[in-house]
Amino acid sequence: MISNKIAAVVVTYNRLELLKQVVSGLLHQTLPINKIIIVNNNSTDGTAEWLEVISKKYQHIDIITQENTGSSGGQYTGTKTAYKMGYEWIWIMDDDVVATTDCLQNLMQYCKPDLVCHPLRLGNDGELFVGTDTAEINITNPLKGLHKRILSKSDYTKSDTIPVDIVTFEGPIFHYSMFEKVGFPDKKFFIYGDDTEFSLRLKKAGIRLQIVTKAVLNRLLPCEVLDFDNWKFYYIYRNITAIDTLYGSKSVRLFRSFFRVLVRIFKCKNLSQFKTLLRAFYDGYFYKQENSE
Repeated sequence: MISNKIAAVVVTYNRLELLKQVVSGLLHQTLPINKIIIVNNNSTDGTAEWLEVISKKYQHIDIITQENTGSSGGQYTGTKTAYKMGYEWIWIMDDDVVATTDCLQNLMQYCKPDLVCHPLRLGNDGELFVGTDTAEINITNPLKGLHKRILSKSDYTKSDTIPVDIVTFEGPIFHYSMFEKVGFPDKKFFIYGDDTEFSLRLKKAGIRLQIVTKAVLNRLLPCEVLDFDNWKFYYIYRNITAIDTLYGSKSVRLFRSFFRVLVRIFKCKNLSQFKTLLRAFYDGYFYKQENSE
């Protein structure tokens, strides 16, 4: 472990113009980053060519190009690489969030080996991004949804730090010892819910999570509205069901996933959607988590 050294991990796929802004934000932090690791999930929009140029200009930028394994596979590769390099702190994010210049400095004021710190996020409209930060998770009551309490706008004004049950993979910073305890993000999730699953692993290991309101991250894209016709639908329902299977109480495992799929069946518009829903349910309900080490 390299004491007090920080590595940032960025996962990207076909978002070159956004990626340029993300990298610029990392290069201009008031607290310098020792290593920037960019995982390119086989982009086809000129990302590889741009990364080759910038990695020659900045010697502390490393590029990993791999097949498209989704954001989950990218986070798995990036965090594992940073860990093996020996960096004490690993700061991770996607290719559509830009850190303000003092974001990392403000995060590090609160970071501890048993405490994950996550920035406050602003939406692409410049307003506080609300509706996705989970203060309390529900893995015991089958009659309620997974997200028991979502932070409201007023919650962010009460304190400099806000305890949460879940952090997104949009700017949290981890101590290397956390990966020793729980492994790395589950690459099989591909997309969606991988941060929820990883947060639950951390909590199970006794690691706390919090949002630092003085550390700010700007989202470049609006929140995506997903439906049956979106290719991500399968992963969303498979992964939510898998989380119930992996972490839910017996009653949650037995009832909530079945109830969720029954409700959705009546919203299917055609046979293809019906088959996708059932496949997602089956694959999630019988999900087998691979060794994440």
